[in-house]
Amino acid sequence: MKDSNLFVKTILFVVLSIILTVGVTYAYFRANITGVESESTISIGGATLKIVYEGTETINAENVIPGWSAKKYFNVDVTNTSGKDITYDINLVVTNSNFNTTNDTGNSYLEYDLYKCTSNTDTECKTVITSSSILDIQSGEKKVYSAKTKTSGKTFYALELSFPNQDAVQTQTGTNNQPLTFNGYVTLVSGGEVYVPPFETDSWATIASNIKSGNTSRYKVGETKEVAVDGFTNTSSKPTFTVRIANNSTPSECSNEGFSQTACGFVVEFVDIITNYNMNPAGTYNDIEYPNGTNLGGWPASAMYKYLNGTYDSDAKTWNRTDTLYSKLPSDLRSVIIDTYTVSGHGKEDTGTRSDGNFESTDKLYLLTAGEIYSNCLTEDCSDTASYQNGATTTRQLDYYHSIGVSKSSYSGAIKQHDGSNSWWWLRAANPSSSYHAKGVPANGSYYSVYSTRVDGGVAPAFRIG
Repeated sequence: MKDSNLFVKTILFVVLSIILTVGVTYAYFRANITGVESESTISIGGATLKIVYEGTETINAENVIPGWSAKKYFNVDVTNTSGKDITYDINLVVTNSNFNTTNDTGNSYLEYDLYKCTSNTDTECKTVITSSSILDIQSGEKKVYSAKTKTSGKTFYALELSFPNQDAVQTQTGTNNQPLTFNGYVTLVSGGEVYVPPFETDSWATIASNIKSGNTSRYKVGETKEVAVDGFTNTSSKPTFTVRIANNSTPSECSNEGFSQTACGFVVEFVDIITNYNMNPAGTYNDIEYPNGTNLGGWPASAMYKYLNGTYDSDAKTWNRTDTLYSKLPSDLRSVIIDTYTVSGHGKEDTGTRSDGNFESTDKLYLLTAGEIYSNCLTEDCSDTASYQNGATTTRQLDYYHSIGVSKSSYSGAIKQHDGSNSWWWLRAANPSSSYHAKGVPANGSYYSVYSTRVDGGVAPAFRIG
């Protein structure tokens, strides 16, 4: 191989940060990071990305001969609680180069390799995830690698450029017989996948205004938002509770007389269990003492109903909502929650206020019932007379549970957690074969379980906005 002439080659690597706009619009922006051990922190809804450049910001290579190589290390540190994929591209931007763009015999060319590492040292940086045998651009931008993550953690990278030896005669100059030069830098760019739904960022007043004006398409079923509940904490690391859009449609059946409105319109449900509470402890109903608790009177007569909604004074035509769960919600949320006409099932000994034996009530907060979760419970007996009774139904499956296919045989979508662990939670359904039990959803999400009205179970209510 011909002796190499000395030449100077400088490679400038500047790790750039990703800037993403929050909201509906996707972003594609960059910002410089300068200095040693520089970094930038970017907040994206429920995610934070910290881009850290290791070492000095330049690599200077002088008197390079074939066989030269150098690495530049950087890492992407992600904290992601958004539940959304965060994507970014690692791009190589060439600002100036006179290397030949083909690897024909005699031409000079560069190679690059991108390594995924376990730290920022050579001894732990051995896995090549992508490479190119030639630098195929003299100026402009080339995507080197695309990454996507939904989890938190730090990913280490190293980009190596090299001027390899060839077995054939190798030129030592670039175009126009000038000494070989190369200038460039690395960018990290948003891939456009991070999306923060407007339900998460809009105020409750804005959400209600959009719903009233018919602009419900702005919000998608399944989108979530965080809510504080006064006096309650979710977990030590997450003091707020997650709510989810459970329904966003009003089909024609919702207009049928006597049809429950609990799965009609804009319905929001708690994804998390807020607390544990009994359905109905020992007490008196119609002047009869029931020491073991009872489901007589159904949902409207239960202690749980009063705990969620309060008591109504029919003479004064006013509600007393002091110390209710409803009263613990933020005032801006309470101001947009509307009354819901609610149909609920009956127990073994009951004759309800309706001709079908079921009960009706007006609720601010309500518990779900079987047919609103499991599709089968609208076509067959699920021990919930408000979902299916003698071929008739009084409710419908919520859009969310329909979209993920929840049924008696596919029920993982009905799992809820309390304090970070799967737990069972109450429905508003009295058990029709007993006077002392009500329905609940077990910790595994399956459709059928009955619990004594006296025991404490999970409370994960729903409400409507309009």
